[in-house]
Amino acid sequence: MDVELIDRIRGSLLGGAAGDALGYAVEFITAEMIQDHFGPGGIRHYALSKGKALISDDTQMTLFTAEGIIMGWNRAVAGGMAADMEVYVYDAYMNWLCTQGYAKEGMWRQFSYLMQCPELFHQRAPGGTCLGALLSGHMGSLREPANNSKGCGGVMRVAPVGFVGAFGRRYDDCPQDAPLWQAAKIAAITHGHPMGYMSAAMLTEMIRLITLENGMTLEDIALSALEKTERLLGADEAPAGMSLHGLVRKAIALAQEDVDDLRAIRSLGEGWVGEEALAIALYCVLKYRDDFSACIRAAVNHDGDSDSTGAIAGNLLGAWLGAAGIDEAWLAPLEGRGVIEIISQQLCEVAKEQGL
Repeated sequence: MDVELIDRIRGSLLGGAAGDALGYAVEFITAEMIQDHFGPGGIRHYALSKGKALISDDTQMTLFTAEGIIMGWNRAVAGGMAADMEVYVYDAYMNWLCTQGYAKEGMWRQFSYLMQCPELFHQRAPGGTCLGALLSGHMGSLREPANNSKGCGGVMRVAPVGFVGAFGRRYDDCPQDAPLWQAAKIAAITHGHPMGYMSAAMLTEMIRLITLENGMTLEDIALSALEKTERLLGADEAPAGMSLHGLVRKAIALAQEDVDDLRAIRSLGEGWVGEEALAIALYCVLKYRDDFSACIRAAVNHDGDSDSTGAIAGNLLGAWLGAAGIDEAWLAPLEGRGVIEIISQQLCEVAKEQGL
C-alpha cells in the first residue's frame, strides 16, 4: 500500500487519538452497561463534551513520547552527540507529570511546545503505575526495573517510536532492531515486567514494518514482529514470552473466524495488561483492516480498558491506512487535533533526516 510517510505518521497519531477518545467515555464500565447506555450496538460515535471528543492520558503520553524523540534528535543534530532516546523521553514524561498537577522539574520544559498547549493540562484518569514510577525519582530500565508491572501503560504510548531509528547508542550493527529496543526501554521507564515492555516492542516493530511498505500482509507483519520480539527480548523470560505468543496467535486465528467481536475479545482478556491490550487491538485491526470506524468501535466495546485498546488499534490501523483512511467525522471534533498535526510533522522531519 503506497502511502507517504507523513500520512502514515498522521494516521497513526490521529487514529490512536480517535480510538482513545471513543473509548475514554466507557473505560470503566462493562459491555452490558455500554449497551444499556448507548444501545445494542454499543458506543458508535463520540460522547462529546462541549462539542469536543476528549482524549485521555494515553494520547497525552503518546504526544510527550514523540516530543521527547524530537527534542533528543534536535540535541543530537545541534551538538553532534546525544544521550540515548529514552533519556529525553523520560524528561518529556516529567513535563507530562507537571501537566497532571505534580511539581517535578523537567530539564527543558521552557523549550517544550506541548507545555504551551492548554488542552494537554487536563487530568484524564492518568494511570497509577505511570504516576508512581515517575514520582519515584528513579528512571526505570530493563536492567533496573521500576516495578514489576505489566500494565498496558507502557504499550499505549510508544507508537511514535516505530517511525524513527535510534540515536545516542546508535545500534550501528543492527539499525533495523533500533525501534524495538527503544520501545522496550521507553516502556520500561514505568513498567518493569517483561510483558510491560515486550508488548510495546512488538507494537513498534509492527509499525516499522508497515512503514517499510515491503508487501507483507498484516498477518505476516504481526508474526514477524512477534518472532523478533521473542528472540531479542524473551530468551530469558519464557513464561512472559509464552503469554505474548499465545495471545497474539489466538488474536490472529480469531480474526479469521466468524465470531462475535465481544466474545472474541473476552477470550483475549480485558486489556488492562500489555499483552492483552495488544492482542485485543490486533484482533480488531486484522478483522477490520479496511474499515477504520468498525475497527475502533470493536476495540472499545468490551468490559476492560477501552481507551487503551482503542488507542492501540487506532495507532496500528492508522499507520496501515494513513490519515486519508480515517473518516473526517472522527477527526473534526478531536481534542488537540492541531497539536497532533504539528507533532506528526515534526516527527516526520526526524524520520526523514534519519533517512527512513
